[in-house]
Amino acid sequence: MTHSHRLLDDENRRILKEEYWSKLTTPVKLVFFTQDDPSCQYCDLVKQILDEITDKELTDKIEVLQYDFDKDLEIRKKLGVIKAPAIIIQGKNKGLIKYYGVPAGTEFPAFLETIVHVSTGEAHLPENVAEEVEALEEPVNIKVFVTTSCPYCPRMVHTAYMFAMINRSVEAEAWELSGFPDVASQYGVYAVPKVVVNEKVEWEGSVPPEYLVKKIKEAIE
Repeated sequence: MTHSHRLLDDENRRILKEEYWSKLTTPVKLVFFTQDDPSCQYCDLVKQILDEITDKELTDKIEVLQYDFDKDLEIRKKLGVIKAPAIIIQGKNKGLIKYYGVPAGTEFPAFLETIVHVSTGEAHLPENVAEEVEALEEPVNIKVFVTTSCPYCPRMVHTAYMFAMINRSVEAEAWELSGFPDVASQYGVYAVPKVVVNEKVEWEGSVPPEYLVKKIKEAIE
């Protein structure tokens, strides 16, 4: 990769190092699924983003583990990855935290922040909400459909991710839809953020953590 094609300039690298990666306390793994297929039009871009943000000059606490979507079936099934590109963020989180698509635009800072949370183990949730989330025992899948230009999406993704931070039965997925028109039509996404819980309960719009807990309970019942 030549210098001129870098996505992050020196100033962005400085911000990344000082405002994000300086807060990392324990190691984080980014499990990245790519696909050697023309249909995966953003796989190379996501790989470049991951390569640049995990540059050893910026941090030694993040490791990228790359897998082939078509060949590494066992690990893909174990982690329940259904499309590429996909990133699973692993650290101090108890549940699964997944990102499908390109972590760019409004989603980029939020993606970096999630990595910091997973490293420190801090879930920023109101205490009463955290207690309710920790008490959940049934499997919960939360899909949040987003675009890279949506200003309200990162907050909704963040809330879902924080639920997965503290409960091992919660699987939180962000779907950045530019590379997945089929998924957008499958779930009838006409406005973002759109949230689907356990393939049953769905709505459009960013909601506070209290509302998400309520909807999860509806979906479980």
